[in-house]
Amino acid sequence: MERKTYIYDTSKGFSSFIKHYYSDKMIIDVCTNKKNFNFEDIKNYGTCFFIVNDMDDFFNLMKIYTKMEHFFIGSPNKIIGEKIENLHYEGVVFLNFNNNKYELLETINYHLMLKDVI
Repeated sequence: MERKTYIYDTSKGFSSFIKHYYSDKMIIDVCTNKKNFNFEDIKNYGTCFFIVNDMDDFFNLMKIYTKMEHFFIGSPNKIIGEKIENLHYEGVVFLNFNNNKYELLETINYHLMLKDVI
């Protein structure tokens, strides 16, 4: 386990999901509190899962997007999700939370293997 993954998830549900399925494949650190978010530490991670629940999360995303090698972004809020997709971030995997858990895992697994993270 040499790859470090950062999860920003203030709602805590998605981070629990990722830890359940991937904690034996990578080192996972989680930020669930916006006040504890330190975007300077992000450079120590190769992969990031970033869940955008509101505009504060969106502004935190803007601070770190360019600092990550492999980036997964998702939002349970359809309007925010569409705005993020319209930014056309290069190399970002957008997670569709309308998919069931198996489709979501298939997408994540595909991209993690493609990027040689797992």
